[in-house]
Order: sequence, then structure tokens, then C-alpha cells
Amino acid sequence: MKLWESISERTRFIIRLIIIALSVYLSFRFVLPLVLPFVFSYILAWIVRPITEFLYRKVKLPRIVGGSVSLILLVILIVTGMFYLGNILIQQAINFARNLPIYLNILAGKLDSICSSCDEILGLAAGSVRSTLDDNIIKMVDRVKSNLIPGMTTQTLSLTIKIIGFIGTFLITIISAVLIVKELPEFREKYKNTNIYNDINKVTSKLADTGIGYLRSQLLVMVMVAVCCVTGLVVIRNDYALLLGIGIALMDALPFIGSGIVFIPWSIIMLLNGDIFGAAVLLTTYLVCQIIREVIEPKLIGNRIGIKPLYTLMAMYIGLKLFGIAGFILGPVGLVIIITIIKVVNSKGTKTYSLDKGFDLE
Repeated sequence: MKLWESISERTRFIIRLIIIALSVYLSFRFVLPLVLPFVFSYILAWIVRPITEFLYRKVKLPRIVGGSVSLILLVILIVTGMFYLGNILIQQAINFARNLPIYLNILAGKLDSICSSCDEILGLAAGSVRSTLDDNIIKMVDRVKSNLIPGMTTQTLSLTIKIIGFIGTFLITIISAVLIVKELPEFREKYKNTNIYNDINKVTSKLADTGIGYLRSQLLVMVMVAVCCVTGLVVIRNDYALLLGIGIALMDALPFIGSGIVFIPWSIIMLLNGDIFGAAVLLTTYLVCQIIREVIEPKLIGNRIGIKPLYTLMAMYIGLKLFGIAGFILGPVGLVIIITIIKVVNSKGTKTYSLDKGFDLE
């Protein structure tokens, strides 16, 4: 204890910060996969809890019954929305598959023209570039046949087991959500006066607001990008506007891919075909998507989780490196956990190095 007190305030803060950050990382790496279904259960319970409590107070309906009814209605609402959206997407996908041979013929004609131009520019014999391109395509197809398709065949049983496991996990999540709705008021009443409950509640309350705000912000950004993409494709009268718009929005959410991988080549092709209006619309759509991602997203998410946009981006990048795509969520949430725990430690009256004094994150 004397050794600890002899250490400077700044050094003690850094040691605490390292210990808390390491604990958060280990929790995300090893504990979170085990409790993730129950995290989703708590989120579902949080969504339906107001309705459950209303039914309990006004109609005297038991919480387990009200929670079950609310969850069933929520699932029906989600499934219905996905059904109607999926129906449109499937119809557009079927139409695209039917017209695919036509598109391939058009692409082949364009490819022949480009290859002929390359032969003339490079001074090669007619058909040289196309022959080389065909050889590479055949090699790529053979590679896919020899590697990908056998792998898909061998993974069929594993995929079936994963689907069954997902269904089981889904049922556990729903049942757990119902039990949480039923037991949470009694649990709070029983433990609300204990010190450990108060400490944990300070962290979890902040995280509940932060996590929901962050997820809501990410979903809002994806919806904005999707609406922008679909609108741009509708303007150029594309027959698969909804299908392609949602697909491009999902690609835009992935790291290092973005909507430019589709819009930029597409707009160049339209420009070469003389469709200046279509090319301008696609480029404008791409620029708007970039503005949403680069300007609106950091500010929106930073405001929701109470951290400056720069540190939000840093947390996203670190999370990406440590946890992959899931790190876009785990990184900022982990940063909020670290900040919240340190503030809880400070609020207990221990003289420690202030987080706000050490790092101006907020």
C-alpha cells in the first residue's frame, strides 16, 4: 500500500488505465462470445419492457405473459417487414438472373471492342489481348472449380450444424428475454442497495445508453446511405434500384471497400457510352455517400456516445485491427467502458489522476 501511494498520481492513472483496457480486451475476446445471446436478450427485454410494464400496471397481466406477447409481436413485426422487403428483393434478383445472359452478351461486345482497341494501340495481332484475357478467365474459373466448390461441398454438413445451432441460440435468446423482463424488477429491488450493484449499475446504465445510441447511429447511417443509393439508381431508372442500392450500402459499410468500387467504374462506363446524365448522377450519389460516411457518421456517432469524432475513429480502427469487422462496434463501446469505469473509480472518492485532465476525450 505504501509502495502504491509513493507512486505519482499520473503513473497510478496510467497503471489503472492499462489494467482496465487489458481487462476490457480479454473480456471482449473470451467472455463476450459466451454471454452474447444474453446481451441480445437484455436488448430485446429493454425494447419490450415499457409495454410489459404498462400491461402489468393497467391490465394486471403477469410480466412473463406480457413479455411473451410483446416479444411475439416484435418478432412478427420484424419478420413481416423483412418478408415484404425480401419479396421485392427476390423479385428483382429473379429478373436480374433472367436478364443476365443479355447483360453478359452486352459485356462481351464491349470487351471485344476494348480488346480490339488495345491490339491497335499496342500494335499486336488481332485477337491477342482477348486471347490472353480468355486464358486468364479460364484459369480463374478452373481455380474456383478446384478450390471453392469442393470446399463448399465439404462444408455443407458444418453449415447445417451451424444453422441448427443458430436456431437453438435464437430460442435461448427469446426465452432469456422473457425471463429478464419478469425477473429484472425483483432483481433490482433486492440488490439496489448493495455497493457492487451501484458500481455495476453506473457502468451498465451508461453503456446501455451508449450502446443503443451507437447501434442506432450506425443503423441510421446505413439507412441514409441505402436511401441515397436507391434514390440515385431510381433517378437513372435502373430496374434493380432497391436490390443494388441495399447491396451497395452493405458494401459501403465494410472496411476498405466502400460504394466507390461500384459507382466509379459504373460511371466511367456510362461516360464512355455517352450517357453523361447517368454518369453525373452516379458520381453525385457516390459523393453524397462519402459525405455521409466521412462527415456525418463520425459526428453523429461521436455525439451519441459522448466522445470526440477523432477518438471515435481511432477506436474504430483499433477495434478493426483487434476484432475484425465487429471491431467497428466493439472499439467505441470498449472505449466508453474504459472511460466509464475510470470515472466510477474516481467518483468513489479515491484521489486519482483525472481522465478529463489526462485526455480530453469528451
